[in-house]
Amino acid sequence: WATSGDGRTIYFRINPEARYSDGVQVTARDFLVAVYLRVSDNISNPYGKQFYRENIAQVAMYDDLTLSVSLPEAKIYAPAIAGGITPSPSHFYSEYGPDYSTRYQWRFPPTTGAYEVLPEDIVKGVSITQTRVKDWWAKDRKYYKYRFNPDKLVHKVVRDENKAFELFRAGEFDTALITLPQFWYEKSEIEPVYNGYIDRVTFYNRYPKVPRGLYLNVSKKPLDNRDVRIGIQHALNWQKVIDVLFRGDYQRLNAFNEGYVKFSDPSIVARPFSISDARAAFARAGYTKEGADGILTNAEGTRLSISATYPAMPIYDRIFTILREEARSCGFDLRLDGLEATVSYKKEMQKQHEMAFGAWLVQPPVPDYHQFLHSTNAVDEKGNPKPQTNNLFVWHRADTDILSEKVRTAATADELKD
Repeated sequence: WATSGDGRTIYFRINPEARYSDGVQVTARDFLVAVYLRVSDNISNPYGKQFYRENIAQVAMYDDLTLSVSLPEAKIYAPAIAGGITPSPSHFYSEYGPDYSTRYQWRFPPTTGAYEVLPEDIVKGVSITQTRVKDWWAKDRKYYKYRFNPDKLVHKVVRDENKAFELFRAGEFDTALITLPQFWYEKSEIEPVYNGYIDRVTFYNRYPKVPRGLYLNVSKKPLDNRDVRIGIQHALNWQKVIDVLFRGDYQRLNAFNEGYVKFSDPSIVARPFSISDARAAFARAGYTKEGADGILTNAEGTRLSISATYPAMPIYDRIFTILREEARSCGFDLRLDGLEATVSYKKEMQKQHEMAFGAWLVQPPVPDYHQFLHSTNAVDEKGNPKPQTNNLFVWHRADTDILSEKVRTAATADELKD
């Protein structure tokens, strides 16, 4: 690949050996198809459409193996952004049209990777199997050699974590992801572990931390008041959750963009649980009277009561039970709104939540604030909350827009850091 003099355009030469799992050669046309699919109105993916429309100015094809990707402006890591477009096999999408969602729902596209999903590999509601591609074109290349050795990878659906672990113990599964302390400290204290038949491994990475936490919808009162938001932060005893439920093994996230090294600010520290600080902040917001139930009210008699929407599951129910009880000591009524996962997600996407618990995937090397904080993802032209975007805060301020745009268009590391 090569970069143009102005830094806006990246030229790519496709490896002539590159093939899809069905044997068809990868061509430059497939990258044009990939972008077209992602911005097409036949696909419901608001964030994806916005990203490609705002970050990709042009994709040009020169011959079957040569193409270029132009960005609206020169920016840091431009090759990584342009090179992030993955090919979509044009022969597979030859039937693409308005009925895309139904026509292609259960059809797995040919892949350039080591594994493919064949029609017989899908057992609806039960499992999905990845089958290793025979004579995979990249198997002897430097960064892929001696990897991807299993002939098949079987992913089975088990909705109960306890049952999944018992199936692992019985040898039905080869691996088990342990994220809860009771599985590590209690249920995996078994003979196969002692005798070396099962290895327990803890590993770390240098990847940015997932921004998991409560997303406050500032379009809902009283969350539009900064002092209320500050009070809530002091009223939520996350450290007790970590100590009691997770036995101190977890760490609290200090900032939304933690883990980006030079692009993160280590001076930002999460506000600690403090009854006095919480009540002081609530008082500044006008919540000064305490009712018979211990919950604060303002001069109009409105109780300080806010709901937290989250996917209903045992561990989350326990987390929010602790948070609710601790919040009451601060005069704050935390109402629990545990819903089935898809229902919870739909409520959040419609911006009907007050506070929502969840996380979003992040990707290095730079943080992305635009999708989470820019006004275009918060409200429509009439000022109403905009559905189907990742700005769950419904945050819309001109100064934040300027900053998020500067991060998105920064041309150098120093500019981005500033």
